[in-house]
Amino acid sequence: MRSRSTLVRFLLPLLVLVGLACGPCNLVSGEIPTPPHPVAVSTEAAGQLESRLQQSLQGQPGQEFIVRMTDAEVTSLVAFQLAKYSESPVTNPQIWFTKGKMYGTGRLVNVLPVETEFYFIANAHVQDGKVAVDMEKVSAGALPIPTSVLDTLSQSINETVEEAQLGVKVTDLEVLEGEIVVRGVKE
Repeated sequence: MRSRSTLVRFLLPLLVLVGLACGPCNLVSGEIPTPPHPVAVSTEAAGQLESRLQQSLQGQPGQEFIVRMTDAEVTSLVAFQLAKYSESPVTNPQIWFTKGKMYGTGRLVNVLPVETEFYFIANAHVQDGKVAVDMEKVSAGALPIPTSVLDTLSQSINETVEEAQLGVKVTDLEVLEGEIVVRGVKE
């Protein structure tokens, strides 16, 4: 009888931890945001966005540009870029724009010992002629990500975005319902 009690005291906390890591994320960290409509992934949407981005980067110096990116285009481009990796860290990405913010969800794989859902909420703005992203909230599984990690994640994202903005000066950025609009000048 005593060994049964010891076994229950050992297994119960272990089951609770596994349940928190694998189970419904909203038990601890709140409800996972969901897009107002499913964001479809398509090669056509990814191709359209890539084409518009390339056109904006190929303009003459001093030429103004406006790039509109929809939820479906950004989600599709991200999904196809992630698919290029043999062991992508994220599956089923969903990215959307609403209420002046960027939202994203997906499934983390090949990162933690278990697969888990994640989400992020971010603000985007123009800083020194570049797009800057500030991660407001990120949660993986049942665990919210600490502020110090959010700052590091924001910095990493901003460095990646800056590398992609070679030769342009961003003058304005608007996060609208279902799209993000970036205006700027080719340098």
